[in-house]
Amino acid sequence: KLKYEETVADIWPKFGTNKKELIKVHHLLNHTSGLHNALGDVVKTDPMSVCDWEEMLDQIAKSTPETEPGSSQIYHYLSFGWLCGGLIEHASGRKFQEILEEAIVHPLHIEGELYVGIPPVLRGTSYKA
Repeated sequence: KLKYEETVADIWPKFGTNKKELIKVHHLLNHTSGLHNALGDVVKTDPMSVCDWEEMLDQIAKSTPETEPGSSQIYHYLSFGWLCGGLIEHASGRKFQEILEEAIVHPLHIEGELYVGIPPVLRGTSYKA
């Protein structure tokens, strides 16, 4: 079980760097962690990186907050999914994709319709002249 007041680094140890040591679960959930633009530069440099779940979790873990935790509520437009998904993975010890499949995909019989990132088997290849 997650506790709102628990620090994210207690659950996700790699997260606890670069001034993120004080970020708590509730900061992620209410958009006050200061990581609202945590992936902006990564996406500008390599837009396709958003298709790589593990790479984005690594980037989140390396990121630095722009504001102090709890000081400003700024919508985490890009980072929210990876912040919450990474937290869920580390708290449960299971892959987020597995959890989604168990809770949503299989009960709704929508296999092949919901992915976390793009599975290697579905990635296209680049055209080369």
